[in-house]
Amino acid sequence: MSMQEILKSTETLMKASIEHFDGELKNVQAGRAHPGLVDSLPVNVYGQEMQIKAVGTVSAPDPKTIQIQVWDTQNVAAVEKAIRENEALGLSPATDGTMVRMQMPAMTEERRQSLVKLIAEKLEECHISLRNARHDGLKDAKKGKEDGSMPEDEYFKTEKQLDELIRKYQADAQKLHDEKKQELMTV
Repeated sequence: MSMQEILKSTETLMKASIEHFDGELKNVQAGRAHPGLVDSLPVNVYGQEMQIKAVGTVSAPDPKTIQIQVWDTQNVAAVEKAIRENEALGLSPATDGTMVRMQMPAMTEERRQSLVKLIAEKLEECHISLRNARHDGLKDAKKGKEDGSMPEDEYFKTEKQLDELIRKYQADAQKLHDEKKQELMTV
């Protein structure tokens, strides 16, 4: 592989890690209701896993309530189960026919601290994913250097650029974490 191919594939992996981390952070509730908290949760319906937004309409009629209008009555129990089992949300759904409603609980200081700890764990998972992507890129570069398809100076340039890439994406992840932490700690 050439230096550009290695950098491009590594950056693609790093972007995917950041996007996944951002999605994980969006699923952590911060006290205000919005459809994004539950619309991408996986729910097991029709023998396969789908997102909640694929089985019903998600809305937030007021700042403390999320409601899901489930299109098929057979899926109501599965949607309710998916929400109840998601620890990061901490929501208790109530069903009224095909409508699933959740009241956002008041955020206690203890709950805020546990959510901050949760997002710190997710940040560390993101950092591990970024390091793994960098490691894979370095492994490809080293393989190229050893088999003679990559000159030694190009190997060192690749190594340096991979280091710059990981610093950039780690800073992006840290920024996302800090913003979410600020949102969680705001009373």
